[in-house]
Amino acid sequence: MDREEKYNAFVKDDIENNRGRLVSSCEELDYLLAHPEANEILSKHYLNEILTYATTFSNYYKEYKNYRSIKDFPILNKQDLKDHWNDIEIEEYNCMTDNCTKYTSGSTGTPFKMVMDRYKHSRWIAGNKVFRANVGVKSHEKTVFISETVQDKKIPMERQERDNVYYLSCKYFDDNSLLGLLSYLRDNDIKSLTALASLLDKLAHLINEGLAPKWDGELIAIFSVSEHLKETTRKIIEKYFNCPVYVFYANEENGVLGVEDGTQFGCRANEADFYFEVLKIDSDEPCEEGELGRLIITDLFNKAFPIIRYENGDLVSMKRNPDGKLYITNIAGRKTDALYTTDGRMVHYFNSISFLEPYMDIKQFQLIQYSLKKFKWVLNTGNKEYEEMIIQESKALFGEDSEWEIEYVDEIPKLKSGKTQMTVCKIMK
Repeated sequence: MDREEKYNAFVKDDIENNRGRLVSSCEELDYLLAHPEANEILSKHYLNEILTYATTFSNYYKEYKNYRSIKDFPILNKQDLKDHWNDIEIEEYNCMTDNCTKYTSGSTGTPFKMVMDRYKHSRWIAGNKVFRANVGVKSHEKTVFISETVQDKKIPMERQERDNVYYLSCKYFDDNSLLGLLSYLRDNDIKSLTALASLLDKLAHLINEGLAPKWDGELIAIFSVSEHLKETTRKIIEKYFNCPVYVFYANEENGVLGVEDGTQFGCRANEADFYFEVLKIDSDEPCEEGELGRLIITDLFNKAFPIIRYENGDLVSMKRNPDGKLYITNIAGRKTDALYTTDGRMVHYFNSISFLEPYMDIKQFQLIQYSLKKFKWVLNTGNKEYEEMIIQESKALFGEDSEWEIEYVDEIPKLKSGKTQMTVCKIMK
């Protein structure tokens, strides 16, 4: 079947077996993205509804039933949710056979599962469909998703064929594997690709070294997930494939949080499904617009396991445009990725590594901080001529009294999720 036939079969199945929840979720989300003034009104209703629901049915949240605003609720991280799981979950949904359970990879050191009721799962899927369609990738366009955890997902080929989304593992992506990927994308007429930013880095190196054949496929868009996308990588990939590359900001436990839309403002925030707060790094006071702070997420729809004021560990900044649209203007990684100057000031990971991005013969890099003064660069490159420049730039940022070591490796080990950790802070906090 072609894309349109598969899409029509999907609509028919959703109406017959899911009460049309998914189709209606897509229609609502699409409308609210285009009409931020309507979204502002409706999200207030959804927020009040989920807070009232949680304080009525969740044993953990019942003590907050007299809340005046969302600020009366506690801020919880992933470990807090695990510790209070039995009290937070809604007993009524325990035995629901149509619940969906999502698992995170544990790349932060905290493996986690999330239970979603059927309607929340429909919103989760709708976010993926609508935000991609917003940049030209319609539902059921032939798509490849590359992930380290594909084998863990155990997605049957029958379902991949039905959804027109095909999953490939990225455990062994050497040059030959990357060349095989390019052939696969071309020979199977793939229209969009979703991959870790670090895999796109490897592909950019292959292209930059002149090892990739001329591209004659027809990709509509490429989506970069889970890690910081280097602008040099974006430019090389866009030029080679002749299509845009978008940052796709999402997680398993919530869904799509925001996606770039080609406007250059950043990632369009998914206010239709979430209420966002950005709080100061060292207090629970709200940040000024555009100020970098801790992202706090309230999920407006998960009634099986209410997620209220969830701190996912990321540092972001947000800005609302005059037309009412909210954008995530900066995703600066996790607070745990931050490093420190010799006098104890926090340096966000992007600021500490960005000066290396233009040097394409450095295939991978990682910065490790052992103490306020001791640092080590781990570099995957055959070129050792950058040492003086790297140490000079690093001292200027972290302190002239900082001490530096450089180690050369053939490969920097990946986390279980397939991500490459660019900064590692080993200071005991």
